[in-house]
Amino acid sequence: MTARDYSEDIKIIENHIFKYFTSIDEYQKKVYESMLYSLSSGGKRIRPLMSVMVYRAIVGEDYTKILPFATAIEMIHTYSLIHDDLPSMDDDDIRRGKPTNHKVFTEAIAILAGDGLLNMAIEVLTRELESIEDLSELKRALRAMRYMFTASGVHGMVGGQVIDLGFSEVCNLEVCETMYKLKTAALIRAAVVSSAILAGASDDEIAEFEEFANCLGMAYQMRDDLLDAKDDIEKENSTILNYISDKDLEERVDEYSKKAMLALEKLKYNTEELEELTKSLIKRNY
Repeated sequence: MTARDYSEDIKIIENHIFKYFTSIDEYQKKVYESMLYSLSSGGKRIRPLMSVMVYRAIVGEDYTKILPFATAIEMIHTYSLIHDDLPSMDDDDIRRGKPTNHKVFTEAIAILAGDGLLNMAIEVLTRELESIEDLSELKRALRAMRYMFTASGVHGMVGGQVIDLGFSEVCNLEVCETMYKLKTAALIRAAVVSSAILAGASDDEIAEFEEFANCLGMAYQMRDDLLDAKDDIEKENSTILNYISDKDLEERVDEYSKKAMLALEKLKYNTEELEELTKSLIKRNY
């Protein structure tokens, strides 16, 4: 993914995710299989990895306390992908080179799997809250949790999907960028900002982390549009490229990238990992 090898971090994150699936009731086996299918389908773990990187930049090498939040953000992200692929949403048959969840497990089970992952994310975090004895740390954890679920709710990711569903009817450059800010950037903000809050960053520092994550999310989605341009034309999908040229969009990617890097430069922490990951995501060709 980057010049560094984060395979050990990803292994630790995945071990923490999958430990919640070691005991499966026979009656719920089908929905658990559906949840695991999407969790195990080749995701790059970008969001939980960013949670770890932010926490490590502020606190140091021991990032044990952020793992429940990193786990929750990946569960939320995965549930959103399952629901996005449904016939009533984006109606996709393939994701990451494999049949989408509802194609394998039926639409009903896919809906329940998404619901299950969202609820499991809440279970993971509330279990963590019960173990926190220090009052100031507990308040930070609650604030981080609230930020995460606000960013993934109707004022964030869910709201962005609402715009996406009606995009062909009410579509222009401003609406498209608003959709990106909510649907894509919001969950990246959730990963980054919740980690900064839990790690004890100041409000000014949290604001810079938020600016970084928002700009990265915008650049990331715009890069996706450039990479998927040919496929979108064939499928007659509406994207930002309906309103601006490839060249102009490339310039916007560069602009948001520079803003993301500038936000990191304003922080007193060693953000080299985040800088490397940001460059690799924005310059990617996949």
